[in-house]
Amino acid sequence: MSDITPITLNANGIIPIPNYHLKAVLGATTIDRGLVNVRPKYQDKVEIIRMSSSANSLHAPVVTPTTGVGDFSIDNRLITLGDAMYYRTFSPIRDFENEYQWQYNRGKLTDAQLASITETAVKELATSDIADGVENLIWNGDTASANAWLNRTDGLIKLLDADSDTDINNVTFGAVLTATNILDKMQDMIDACPAAVLEQESIRFVVSYATLQLYYAAIRDSVITKGINIMDPGVARFAGIPVVSCGMPNDKMLLGRFDGGQDGQLQAATWMNEDRSGLLVDRLQANSELFFIKALFKWGINYRLGAEIVYGKQ
Repeated sequence: MSDITPITLNANGIIPIPNYHLKAVLGATTIDRGLVNVRPKYQDKVEIIRMSSSANSLHAPVVTPTTGVGDFSIDNRLITLGDAMYYRTFSPIRDFENEYQWQYNRGKLTDAQLASITETAVKELATSDIADGVENLIWNGDTASANAWLNRTDGLIKLLDADSDTDINNVTFGAVLTATNILDKMQDMIDACPAAVLEQESIRFVVSYATLQLYYAAIRDSVITKGINIMDPGVARFAGIPVVSCGMPNDKMLLGRFDGGQDGQLQAATWMNEDRSGLLVDRLQANSELFFIKALFKWGINYRLGAEIVYGKQ
């Protein structure tokens, strides 16, 4: 059974533009915008090994020390990967035999292939679908969910809410974010942020797409059409800190060190980065007219140090 549903327009005398026009898709913006470090070559579970030193370790010197003050400690956080698949079927012949000529299959009927322009569109749509699904898993994944597209692995919201180390700097907004209150809430998050984190060059506010628009509305003066109140192209900033949008839920914000390096707060694991874009397109079986398009990948994510994250939520 094919998963392509064509629409025959029967528009006699009308010549269509020989191209498919696809919807705009944001995709995996948390990855694309450098907010997470994705580590390849993992298939099951990955440990984030953390090492720290206790504070106030200086003391009076002695000629022959016998004991020290304070200690080093090592612990871990776990990234658990889940499997996910993308799969659809289509018929290069039957799906397009009543369509326009530029959509007809290539080659003999016993060896039919999608028209090149259709194959390109199908692959672009599949790649966009997968990227959008990964972004949803990054933030909203929940192994207890009844939805198959969410229960592949736990996402950041579930992990942050669980606060398993009980050390996240939580800020309660107490109201829905609006253009009127968002600047105050962002300042509350800065006030709750450890000084050592505030001084890092990689510090970022991470917000949803809608929340970023609220921020723009808050700093926009509808009377002034030029000058310092108009945003220059580039990344928005609040108190000198970049504000980056992604697919996280509305009415939540993060503040911390978010970049694509090993010291960034968000660490993800996968088997191969190419698995999320390396699509397999082939005939279903030797005697079938059906073809399939398939992607199979593993994915998991976690944060590194809760004590260095400020988590704002309603």
